[in-house]
Amino acid sequence: MIRRPSPNKLISAPTDIVDIGGQVAGASITVSAENANVRTIAIQLRDAQGRDIAHRASVQIAVLADANGDAFVATGGSTGIAAGADGALLPVVAKKLFLAISEADGDIDLTWTDTGTEAAYLAVILPNGRMVISAALTNT
Repeated sequence: MIRRPSPNKLISAPTDIVDIGGQVAGASITVSAENANVRTIAIQLRDAQGRDIAHRASVQIAVLADANGDAFVATGGSTGIAAGADGALLPVVAKKLFLAISEADGDIDLTWTDTGTEAAYLAVILPNGRMVISAALTNT
């Protein structure tokens, strides 16, 4: 028999306790309007209950060619993705794949700079492999 003693733990037997609280299970991405070839991107990491996480966490971030997540961008913008005020960003593959670490409240702030018009979408790759994909970053 499965019983739930709290919203953060699942117990199937006295020795089988799975802690589902606080782990990164989702994200929201907000992309600003273009301003002088730059867009700001705000990411909020969320737990399995949809609540903002309250600790630092890491996720992968990819810059994709379409909203389906089928391919990486060709060039990744003139400058591409850069860290903003919240969180840290480490390039794994220049302009295409990154490791990001949130602030203690689960926030990651980024900027996208492109003087061209390459179609691009930002994906937060969650620890379970699921991708949350942004609206288009494409500048005009």
